[in-house]
Amino acid sequence: MAQLFGAGMARDAFEIAFRIPNLLRDFFAENALAASFVPVFVDKMQGDDRRDLWRLTNNLFNTLLLIVGGLVILGVIFSPQIVSVIGHGFKQVPGKIELTVILNRILFPFLLFISLSAWSAGVLNAHNRFFLPAVSSGFFNLCSIAVAYATYSFWTSKGLDPIIGMAAGGIAGVFLQFLVPYIAVWTKGYRYRPYLNWRSQDLGRVLKLWGPVVIGLGLVNIQAAVDTFIAGLFQQGSVSWLSYAYRIMHLPQALFGAAVGTVSLTLFSKQRAEGNLEGFAGSLKRSLRTVSILQIPTLLFIIAFAQPIIRVVFQRGEFTPLDTDYTAQALVFYIAGIWASSTVRTLVPAFYAFRDSRTPMFVNLGSVLLNVGLNLLLAFLVFRERQFRAFPIATTACSFFSMILLMAILKRRLPAWKAGDHPVYGLRVIAAAAIALAPVYLGYRFYFIDRVEGFWLTLLMLAVAFVLFAGLYYAFARLFRIREIAEILKRPRT
Repeated sequence: MAQLFGAGMARDAFEIAFRIPNLLRDFFAENALAASFVPVFVDKMQGDDRRDLWRLTNNLFNTLLLIVGGLVILGVIFSPQIVSVIGHGFKQVPGKIELTVILNRILFPFLLFISLSAWSAGVLNAHNRFFLPAVSSGFFNLCSIAVAYATYSFWTSKGLDPIIGMAAGGIAGVFLQFLVPYIAVWTKGYRYRPYLNWRSQDLGRVLKLWGPVVIGLGLVNIQAAVDTFIAGLFQQGSVSWLSYAYRIMHLPQALFGAAVGTVSLTLFSKQRAEGNLEGFAGSLKRSLRTVSILQIPTLLFIIAFAQPIIRVVFQRGEFTPLDTDYTAQALVFYIAGIWASSTVRTLVPAFYAFRDSRTPMFVNLGSVLLNVGLNLLLAFLVFRERQFRAFPIATTACSFFSMILLMAILKRRLPAWKAGDHPVYGLRVIAAAAIALAPVYLGYRFYFIDRVEGFWLTLLMLAVAFVLFAGLYYAFARLFRIREIAEILKRPRT
């Protein structure tokens, strides 16, 4: 996308067009569905009546099909009105609102397929199958890229913006993202039935957990909509710089933070259902230590090498050195919070295992209010230039706020868990990672920074720096008695 569209009008339009169904995605997919469906499904699996289990599964599938399908139809019809509110600042650029509406109408069915994909993932996760649901999201990315390249000349010859190909490819990809896990669900014994019963007690249990999650995520999405509205008022490219930086930040977030959180939900739910609170506390401790071991060195490395990382990943074609500079600034502020946000992603499933979705909702409320306040304060009173930096700084601050609050509350709910262990352990990991990074970064800063240019040399330098850092980090981690790092390497499946 950076090569074909840079950080200009088309890229901004796509980001807003995609963000609109993405705001609703949180209500019906991934976090919300997993938090409400998986604990109930795991409980049902303890019984012997498989027909009752699949009846609940079909009931939820058809409920999603009706409700989300209806929202998609409304979204397509009222797309001009929605876009004019969310992308209000785009009206200053001729043709930008119109392009955003076209892209938004193409992308709105994404909401339905990603919701049904999350339904499939929930069933598979409850059966301890995690790889296929995780890797299936690659279909969306691969199809978006392939169709964008393949149809670029076609859209240009028709006098249309070629970024339409990116949207069309995305819809094809998200359909495959739903279809492949759906087939895997069939191998577990599921068969589709047109069963719909909104008075079902099991569906009621799912919806009872779902409600507070949706409210909490709704608050977050209102905040995201406000952020988008404000960012659209800043200099052109602000939305794109933030989006590109978020993509890099999201890689370790998804690889480690979301992955640990996804597996933890199933594990915590089973241990809670069995009444094994000691095992629950031990699993939580190991999960949080895994997050620290993986995320802290990652965030330190990315902060140190933000400029060359952005340059090697994005700087080509329409993506300029100025875009690299501004995107790297946003990345540094975003990545500083991934340890805290990954910790939150692991703590929240612990509350869901206790059938408590209200506490995370109220913490979300506090985080949203803090985020909006910080954004307004930083964007309009602190930063007179490059105001886009307000958003990642506020995001990071709110991640730490949520982490501290959730830890304090969960400690009272789970006395066997020593909450103070997590920050102390984190400090040990920071010390080991910082000492390991120091010689690698100093070598780059004082010797290689002016000697490395071009894609391949920069990529080689980053690869060598990462390998050296990883080796030193492992050595210092053992020195600091961080024994879990060896366990993770020996038993990667955990």
